[in-house]
Amino acid sequence: MKLAVVGAGIVGLTTAAGFAELGHQVECCDVDAGKIGQLASGVVPYHEPKLETLVRRNAEAGRLRFGLDPEQSTSQAEVIFLAVGTPSGDNGHLQLASLWAAADKLGAWQGGRPRIVVIKSTVPVGTAERLEARLRGRLPPECDVRVASVPEFLREGTAVRDFFEPARIVIGAPDPETFERLELLHRRLPAPIVGTDRRSAELAKLAANAHLAVRLSFANEMAALAEQTGADYPAIAHILGLDERIGPHYLGAGLGFGGSCLPKDARALVRLADEAGAPQTLVAAALRANAMLPLRMARKLEAALSGPSRRKVALLGLTFKPGTDDMREAPSVRLAAVLLRRHPGIVLTAYDPSAGENAKRALPSAVRLCDSAESALRGADAAILVTEWPEFRSLRAEDFKSWMRRPILLDGRNALDAEALNAQGVVCIGIGRLPATPADFPTGSAANSLEWK
Repeated sequence: MKLAVVGAGIVGLTTAAGFAELGHQVECCDVDAGKIGQLASGVVPYHEPKLETLVRRNAEAGRLRFGLDPEQSTSQAEVIFLAVGTPSGDNGHLQLASLWAAADKLGAWQGGRPRIVVIKSTVPVGTAERLEARLRGRLPPECDVRVASVPEFLREGTAVRDFFEPARIVIGAPDPETFERLELLHRRLPAPIVGTDRRSAELAKLAANAHLAVRLSFANEMAALAEQTGADYPAIAHILGLDERIGPHYLGAGLGFGGSCLPKDARALVRLADEAGAPQTLVAAALRANAMLPLRMARKLEAALSGPSRRKVALLGLTFKPGTDDMREAPSVRLAAVLLRRHPGIVLTAYDPSAGENAKRALPSAVRLCDSAESALRGADAAILVTEWPEFRSLRAEDFKSWMRRPILLDGRNALDAEALNAQGVVCIGIGRLPATPADFPTGSAANSLEWK
């Protein structure tokens, strides 16, 4: 088939390159001239494993091309994917300006089989119907168009794998013919294809991310309870995960969820539900719980560092998860802001292997960005592991002891071997776990009340 993808972000680019790999002719366009220039030269402007190789291979084979003009790029396409950003507004609403702008640039075509426009972006319920009406009102009568919802479930850091090995493919189609054409397009991908109406497909995407947000907030609140009662949350998570009704995924405790999807989609669902008269109180509570986690970590740090207020603290990892350079709603940003607000004299250093310029734009200017873990840890009174990049697991106890003024490490992801580190003289405090020396690092209400003096 001849396909077009409007939007060259991670979702759009992975979709375009993925279908090109399956043998289709794909045009990918974006309004960002710099981005398109990079892609045309074989450079992917994101940290996304395997994506650059996939793009280059299909561009060199002539199956994948890039452009700046949606009208031209989509003129011959049988199926057009809209994969533009729908950021969250201050009130939680998903902002659809880019979606409408992209749709308004689609040009007319000759009569014949209906053109299919597929919404990949996360949108409010009812958007596909609104878009179809908008297109039919603007295009000539002979341009028959059908709008479908095929939500994306790609995870940053594993987007290429998720395209070729999806857990499910959801096709929200307005009629059987549209479903059949889209089902044929996706048939080579090894996943169950679920056909449904468009509104159900749109809501399913929001519901999926909201459910994950609730599950993660449950894990973090249970970890806090474990700390307060002297229990071990990793053991509890293992026990929960063995129950086939629960399963082991998304039970890890940490500094909370971030990124471009979970927070935004959960807020959008809460807003949508309020307006529909079916409040989602559980999801709203999960968002509130997630927002409290940086303060909880700050209090743990304060308990570990009682004494003069001027301390040097290193943040290890800044992106919202490993395997990406995305700083959108990253816990590191919230944590840095909380620490600087509560302790104006603090010296914050930070290192991340891929955040680069994104970290400079997202973090407060007072945070000193370093080019290695060693430079961030040099002379630090404490360190917080924020993002569980593999290279941090390779750090030895001797590294912490020789580089830091005091080898105190708060493992915000339970990614390190705390028992081994503690045995070698590094105080490693995890999430939902008892500290190595309870006398020095109290649990219970005392841990929440200590402030740097």
